[in-house]
Amino acid sequence: MVFDNRKIVLRLNKRRYLAILLYLVIMGFLLIPDSFKKTILGYEKSLFVIVLTTLYILYVIYTYVMNYNFFSYNNDGNNLIIRFVSLRPFDNKKRAIEVNKNDFVGYKIKSSLFNLKQDLVIKIKTKNGIANYPPISISALSFNHRKVLEDSLSQKG
Repeated sequence: MVFDNRKIVLRLNKRRYLAILLYLVIMGFLLIPDSFKKTILGYEKSLFVIVLTTLYILYVIYTYVMNYNFFSYNNDGNNLIIRFVSLRPFDNKKRAIEVNKNDFVGYKIKSSLFNLKQDLVIKIKTKNGIANYPPISISALSFNHRKVLEDSLSQKG
């Protein structure tokens, strides 16, 4: 079984670029002298600048904490292959985990942030016992892909 979350990643990237474009355009209109009066709807322009900047910063922090990843899963053959790339700016290094199905022991899904952020931890058998791979964010997977992933990994463990 092979799948990836390419469509969701494209939608997340479009949302991110649209947010910054919208922020910059609105800020441009607010900060250009004489584009509007000093007040808009009875409020100072500076209040709109502060509120808009705060909302944009909160959006950036939220997406950074969620750590959305492009995620590709392949369990055909003798190995489980998971490829992932973070969508965080400046952290788009391509990573992969390849585990022999005989060494695969199990997995765990950790949830945080009111079940919005989910991380996958793969457990493997080593000479020294059972080891865990570092967590992989699967927050950008759709419900169906997450279910397929869990079903597939449950059959192996």
